[in-house]
Amino acid sequence: MAPSAIPLEPEVSHVETVKAKVATSFNDAVESAYRIIEQPIGTRRALRVVCMGAGYSGLMMAIVFNERLRDSNATLTVYERNDDIGGTWLENRYPGCRCDIPAHNYSYSFCPNPNWPGYYATAEQIHGYMKDVERKYDCSKYIKCRHAIQSAIWNEQKGKWDLKVKDLDGVVFIDECDVFINAGGVLNNWTWPSIKGLDTFGGKLLHSARWDDSYDFTDKRIAVIGIGSSGIQIIPQLSKVVKSMDVHIRTQTWISPAPGINEPTANDPEMDADYNFTEKSLNEFKDPETLRQYRAAIMDRRIENFNRAMADSDIQKQAQELFRKSMLTRLGDSPKAKRIAEYLLPSFPVGCRRQTPGPGFLEALLQDNIETHWDSIEAITPRGIQFKNGEEAEYDAIVCATGFDTTFKPAFPIIGRNGVNLAQKWTEDRPKAYFGFCVPDMPNYFCFVGPNSPISNGSLILGIQATAMYVYKWINKLQTEGYQSFEVRDDVNEEYNEHMQQYLERTVWTRGCRSWYKRGTVDGPVVAIYGGTSFHFMEAITSPRWEDFHLKRSPEASVNRFAYLGNGFTIRETKKGSVGATQTLDFDEYWNLFHLPEIHN
Repeated sequence: MAPSAIPLEPEVSHVETVKAKVATSFNDAVESAYRIIEQPIGTRRALRVVCMGAGYSGLMMAIVFNERLRDSNATLTVYERNDDIGGTWLENRYPGCRCDIPAHNYSYSFCPNPNWPGYYATAEQIHGYMKDVERKYDCSKYIKCRHAIQSAIWNEQKGKWDLKVKDLDGVVFIDECDVFINAGGVLNNWTWPSIKGLDTFGGKLLHSARWDDSYDFTDKRIAVIGIGSSGIQIIPQLSKVVKSMDVHIRTQTWISPAPGINEPTANDPEMDADYNFTEKSLNEFKDPETLRQYRAAIMDRRIENFNRAMADSDIQKQAQELFRKSMLTRLGDSPKAKRIAEYLLPSFPVGCRRQTPGPGFLEALLQDNIETHWDSIEAITPRGIQFKNGEEAEYDAIVCATGFDTTFKPAFPIIGRNGVNLAQKWTEDRPKAYFGFCVPDMPNYFCFVGPNSPISNGSLILGIQATAMYVYKWINKLQTEGYQSFEVRDDVNEEYNEHMQQYLERTVWTRGCRSWYKRGTVDGPVVAIYGGTSFHFMEAITSPRWEDFHLKRSPEASVNRFAYLGNGFTIRETKKGSVGATQTLDFDEYWNLFHLPEIHN
């Protein structure tokens, strides 16, 4: 899609508007339409922010507002479509659902949880942690649950987003905001698999993202379609109670030797065979500094894993050998095991598809009541599944562990400047965003965990935190420097994404596997993962590059861009407060008043 015509900062029109006449002599006056605004520098104009979604990202924005934007002439509303906060950790409650990232690194870095019971946390435990955070930072006052945004349309005349929102009674009402934040994430729009006859099945049909806890699987004949992260967790749990299970597979996958992305080491605190922390360890975590050192050590190990993403590296080759040996050892050498190994063992590098830890998964496939089928589905029938060889298997239930819509296209209309439809934009071209959160033609718009975000680069939560800090800096600029809107430049976005794709060519994610990182394709461009570590991402966005954006002035600054300078005083002076903070004890203390400490050098 060609870049739309956008009104740039009024350079030429400024000359016409000012109508200034410079005097021919020193004592002559200058005539101008400009008048000083009688307010101190830093005065904040009123600003309304609306955020969609109350998962980790939306909750982070509520924390930022509560901790740094109270009494700042800015308001925040977080609209959440579900009955509660939590996002994916509220919605995904299938048997065995847990996060494969160490729990102590799946917390906000500023809000550790010494009470995580184990090395890995279940969906219920993560949701419980998020509720604790909501209470600690008084976030509920910003969040409206059971409110679903239906559309967001940019209004150029007002310089605002016009929103349609459906409330808990099903009534659609109109709202507006200066800044719109899409914090819905990418794995939030689950989809049924595209299989002929799916809607004709007469038994119980379930999806991993919409689990029915009331259904009793005991002694049932079931089929499980898909072995992504959810399928690999579901199969070992259901295998314990079902009469029989057919597992339908069409993609190879590496199964990690460890129970998660980062396996515990001998230096970790004590835990039992199921990776639950002992009472001794939980007591040690009560000391904040001990816990901080442990969290830092896990984080360092996670970055080591990123080195394995380099496709031709020695560490990648070692990983393949380790994973292959582990899988073959766990499967054994029975005829059934050899057949499963032939299906599963990939030819692509470790990490090309999302690494899938699977405690009990391979062992479950070996059970007598479980059969594995490779790319065998022809259609769904009222009784079960028709295979490509003409045979039909009857089932009481079919479980679809088939994932989400990973196109990045929004599930509702987002219409930006000059009528540009974001879903259409990302249909005609691949999804492209500036650092994953800004998009050309979408003024005053941010998305969390958008295209090419740090989802597999060290720490997603730290990436979310850094994005929220970045949003705060833009809110501050819009409020205090006389700007109405900003929009990332199209040429900047193209060059940025060129760099991303060239970098990603050296990684395992571009190799020959079918992955949601590539929108379900084998050889398509990687649209999901950032080109660098999560700490590289944080460093890159610490100081916003204002020059990468088109900026449109607010009406008050239309005549003179320096109107924000105001009456020559600061807010603190106006309030008759002390300005003695500059009188420091040494140079380092003075320096830190104006510069952030360097944490990544």
